[in-house]
Amino acid sequence: MNTINTCPYCTGLHGQLARMAGMDKPNPSDPEVLYAAAFAHESGRGSDVDASYNSLVTKIGSRRAQSVRALCWALLWGKTTGNTVNNARNKIFKLQWTSLRLVDLFVLAYYGPLFFVIGVLNLFLLVTPRIPKFVSALVGAVLWFPQALNIIPLGVVSIVLKLGVV
Repeated sequence: MNTINTCPYCTGLHGQLARMAGMDKPNPSDPEVLYAAAFAHESGRGSDVDASYNSLVTKIGSRRAQSVRALCWALLWGKTTGNTVNNARNKIFKLQWTSLRLVDLFVLAYYGPLFFVIGVLNLFLLVTPRIPKFVSALVGAVLWFPQALNIIPLGVVSIVLKLGVV
């Protein structure tokens, strides 16, 4: 997904975790990769995504397909938020204050610390040796927790105020 919707945080984190677990580059014809590409091109919505998901379910089963879809949504959130953080930060550093929007400042203040930690972690992971796949999965599960802490409060507010598609 990140090859289409680039984000330096996602590329660094997921690329290094995969390298550390000894994973090879994914095969572009794998059903998971095909679904992720369709998802990324359409931001998770539309008939192409639905058709690709149905094909994914047929090929890998419902439970694994649900996991792939959940990961795609997390990556879409991550790239959108990470790129928004970088955009706001760059506007501040370049003294382009008049082009800052309230949402830029909010995202930078709310999510900036999380993405700062991810950036520092990416630097650490560059020098980390290979690890067993189960340790890589454990690291991923641990990293999910702070992301959830940042997503859940705004998700609840959005549901209560009916700001999103529910």
